[in-house]
Amino acid sequence: MLEEVAASPDPLSAPEIAQRAGVNRATAWRLLGTLEHFDLIERDPHSGRYTVSYGAVRLSMATNFSALVRRARPTLQWLAAKTDGSAFLEVASRGRLVVLDEARAASPVLVDLAGMDIPLHCGSIGKLYLATLAEDELARYLEAPLEAPTKYTVADPATLRSQLTECRQTGVAVNYKEHREEWCGISSAVRDRAGRDLAYVNVTLPTYRWTEPALRALEEPLRAAAHEIEDRIYNQPRE
Repeated sequence: MLEEVAASPDPLSAPEIAQRAGVNRATAWRLLGTLEHFDLIERDPHSGRYTVSYGAVRLSMATNFSALVRRARPTLQWLAAKTDGSAFLEVASRGRLVVLDEARAASPVLVDLAGMDIPLHCGSIGKLYLATLAEDELARYLEAPLEAPTKYTVADPATLRSQLTECRQTGVAVNYKEHREEWCGISSAVRDRAGRDLAYVNVTLPTYRWTEPALRALEEPLRAAAHEIEDRIYNQPRE
């Protein structure tokens, strides 16, 4: 039944799921309740229709990052070509950010994040991740001294909180020379249907190319890439 829900481009009603799965309605209701209990599907309270939940997608991606990389790869390549920068795909795992894939533009942009441990508050993806934390988790992070690799690093908790509020409102985050002065980056989240973060996409450019017009020009393709990856994950083109 979970496969039927996942394969459908549109939310399904319980009778539709029962018919497609070849079970009677009573069995369908019982199994749907179990799947919903374990956060594998979710029921829209207004329409009563079912879709794959955050839990199912998260479980799939957590156990098989190669599937996420495979689906996101064409979009990542497009993003690198569109922005003439380095495009990265990352996920959060146990409080750390993991680089899953990278695509580079035709012109060399010497940005290599492989194996690099970047403090969360020093990177645009890290800020997006921090913005998703519960208040007690965020407070614990901010209680510790915040490392400042460069003079541009935002190491003041109050200022960082303000930035995180903006991240929640805009859906993007910026790193202006906060980890390495020769790099700047902008990131957006890849989200599930409930608006929760699944992964992150990033474009990084050398500082000499970083201007306000350049930053504004990056936002549209970055958001488009994040939305396209979401569609690829759910096998559902966006209208």
